Amino acid sequence: VCFRLGLAFKARFSPKQKVIVRRDRSLGGKEVIVGTTRDHHHPRTNSSALDNPLSLSATPPNLANKTHYPRLHVRHELPKWWPQQLPQRNTASVFDSEYYQTKANRLIKGSFFRNLSTLFPAIIDNRLGGKDFSEEDIIQLRQICRASGVRVSIDTTNTRDSLYRAAVELVLNVCCRASINSTNVQIDGEDAREFLAGLAENIGLDNIRASRMVSAGVAARTRFCFLQAWAFEMQSKHTEAVSELSKICLIHGIFPPGKSSPEMEMVARGLEKILKVEQRELLMATVVGYCNCSEEIRTSAAEALG
Repeated sequence: VCFRLGLAFKARFSPKQKVIVRRDRSLGGKEVIVGTTRDHHHPRTNSSALDNPLSLSATPPNLANKTHYPRLHVRHELPKWWPQQLPQRNTASVFDSEYYQTKANRLIKGSFFRNLSTLFPAIIDNRLGGKDFSEEDIIQLRQICRASGVRVSIDTTNTRDSLYRAAVELVLNVCCRASINSTNVQIDGEDAREFLAGLAENIGLDNIRASRMVSAGVAARTRFCFLQAWAFEMQSKHTEAVSELSKICLIHGIFPPGKSSPEMEMVARGLEKILKVEQRELLMATVVGYCNCSEEIRTSAAEALG
């Protein structure tokens, strides 16, 4: 009896708690208890847990001020293949910058006449119409900006990124069509790496972000070529399989992924779910035996195969 009286006495003079209720739409608007709060006359002394998990205001100010979390500094660097400096073209005395600026903007947002006879649709208009970016549009945009030094402004980030990804696909397609022993693939008379770096500058895309898109494109193409090569091997088309693997060596020679790159690691994780160990070993043996590539390229190919 005394014990019960003690509990009742303690409950009477203990800090009062108020129930915090919220309506849950997923339960049809029913009220749900989400926590409790003590009366303001009895401040909170235990900071190990919150009475109301949805509120952070109950954290003591002195604790918040004394808590310091070390910042993680992520180092962002451009890949080694990214051009340090683009060639400077002194064309100010030949080209009218204002004229070419207007021409480039119309290529992006409006339309203009080419060769005074053919209506050339704008890149953005085509995109809004459900059409993909054409290689001709991208090459001409880079040609105008390279010759005059002008830049274009694209309204939305998604459209700008989509345009650049299409340019990456264009460059990779040209690389795949080049001869096996090619070391310098050009787009409209310009080195492929300078083409992508220059286009990123022309459309106002950050170099770090642009290089990541290129690395992602190289990884996707690497995965595709490995799977295509194995499909040819299954059909006993060894020559075609070697051709697909040679494309990987060529692309990795122009845009080397770098040692232990996260992109190649993701490719390896994806291929592990599709190809068996002996199948991947066969592809790697084909790369070593038939593709005339450097040790660095063989290493990146091995990392992609896991």
